[in-house]
Amino acid sequence: MSLVSLVSFISCAPDYPHDGPIVLITLDSLRADAVEGLGGEPGLTPRMDELIREADWAGPAIASSSWEGSTLATLFTGLRPWQHQVLYQGHAHLSPALITLAEALRAAGFKTAGHWSGPWADHTLGFNQGFDVYQSYGKGTRLVERLKAMKDERQFVWAHLPAPAAPYVRHNAFVPRLGRKPPQLPRKVLPSQIDRWFDPAVPLPLNQRRRLWAMYCLNVASADEQLGRLLDALRASGQWDRTLLVVTSNHGEEFGEKGQILHGGNLGRQLLEVPLIVKLPAGFERAIPIPKRQRVPTTRIWATLVVAAGGEVPPAAAPSLFRQSSVPAVSELYLTNGTNQFSLVEGDDQLLWESRFAPPEATYYLARMAFRSKEVRAQLQEPPRAVFTRLRDRFAATPPLHGTEAPLLTLERWTARGNPGTRPVSDPVRTREMAARLVQAWGSFVPDELPLAQEAHEWAEAGGEKARKPGRQATRKKER
Repeated sequence: MSLVSLVSFISCAPDYPHDGPIVLITLDSLRADAVEGLGGEPGLTPRMDELIREADWAGPAIASSSWEGSTLATLFTGLRPWQHQVLYQGHAHLSPALITLAEALRAAGFKTAGHWSGPWADHTLGFNQGFDVYQSYGKGTRLVERLKAMKDERQFVWAHLPAPAAPYVRHNAFVPRLGRKPPQLPRKVLPSQIDRWFDPAVPLPLNQRRRLWAMYCLNVASADEQLGRLLDALRASGQWDRTLLVVTSNHGEEFGEKGQILHGGNLGRQLLEVPLIVKLPAGFERAIPIPKRQRVPTTRIWATLVVAAGGEVPPAAAPSLFRQSSVPAVSELYLTNGTNQFSLVEGDDQLLWESRFAPPEATYYLARMAFRSKEVRAQLQEPPRAVFTRLRDRFAATPPLHGTEAPLLTLERWTARGNPGTRPVSDPVRTREMAARLVQAWGSFVPDELPLAQEAHEWAEAGGEKARKPGRQATRKKER
C-alpha cells in the first residue's frame, strides 16, 4: 500500500455526513458498576440513567489503559497507548504528528472547543491541537453557556469533567442516594491520605473500603448532577435533536478489588470497564449494529465521530461503531514496578499479561508517596527520583510486550456484579489462544517490537512522522 493511500484512506464515510453539533463528554474515573442503567449501583446516577434510556446505544466499554494520560490520548487519536506513545508521567506529550479528533473534525468544517480538567490534558502536553478554543473546565460555567448557545451548525465541543475522581468530597445533599446507612464519613479524602493502600502489600481494611466506596459514590452522584446540568444546557439551546452526543469515562477506580486503590496500578475490571452512551442525531441515516451491552473498546469513539462528520479514518485507527467489527479490546499499562501490563477482553473472559523489564524496587511504593510527604521522604536512603530513573532506564531498553523473561499469564472470568466481579479460570488452552491473539492485536501496525529507546530514536529521525510509513500506525498528519 502506498504512503498516499495510507494517509488518505476513508473508512465507511456516510453519503450525507452530520451537519449539526457533536458533543463528547468524558468523566474522570467513573466505573461502569456505579451506573444503575448499566446494572450497577442503584440510585446514584438518575440523569445518566435517563440518558441511557433515550440513547441509540449504551453499554459497557473497555478503556485502553488505567492511566489517564494514555486513555485521553486514545480518545483523541483512536490509537492504543503504544501506538500514540503517551505512556507514563514522564512520557506524556501528545505528538504534533498525530491527527487529533479536534483536527479531524476541524478539517471537516467544524468549529472546535475543548474544556479540559486534570494535569494530563493541559495544553503544554499537546492536547489542545485542533481546538479553536481550549479552556479549563473550572466549575463548568463557561461550558454551560457554550452549550446553551449552540446553533444548528458544525460545532464540536469536548468537555472533561474532573469528577468522580479523588479528592472524594462528602456531598451531604447526595447522602440519601446511598443504598445503606453510610459509615462515619470525613469531609474530604485526599489522594495523599490513602496512598499507602496503593501498595498491594498493604491490605485495605474492610471498614476503610466501605468508607472510601461511600465517599466515591457521593462523588459519582455529584458528577451525575454536573452531567445533568450540561444536558439541560444542551436541551435549552434547541439543538438536542440535532446533536450527536457521546458520554463516557477515561477509566474506572479501584477500592481494593485487585489489592490497590485509585487507578493506574493494574488492569483489573474495576479500572477498565466504563460506561459508553451514544445519542445519534434525529433522522441520522446510519445505525449502530452492535448489540447493546456488548463491550466495545473506547478506541472506537474517534472513528465514530469522524465518520459521522464525513471525515477520513486511516487504517491504524480502530473502526467506528457503525460497523460490526471484532476489533480486540486491548488495554496497556506501562512502567509499573518493573513490569508492563496488558489485557485482552473477549466476551466475559479477560487475559492478563504481565511482562517484566526489571526486578521490583523494594522502595517503589514509598518513593511514589515521597513526592507528597516529607515524613516518607525521610524514610528513604536515596531520592525517590533515583528509584524511578533506574526503572525508566531498564524500561527504555527492553522490548515492551515480551520483556526479559516469559510473561506471567492469568485468565479471569467476569461475573455478575459483586466484589470483585471476577474469578480466576484454569484453562490452559483458552489462555494460550487468547495470548496469541493479544500478541497479534498489540502488533497490528507495529511490525517491530522495539524498546522505547529505539522507538523514540526512529520517531526523532523521521521528524515525528515514523508512523506514516506503510505498516505503521497511520493516523499521522499529511505533509503540508
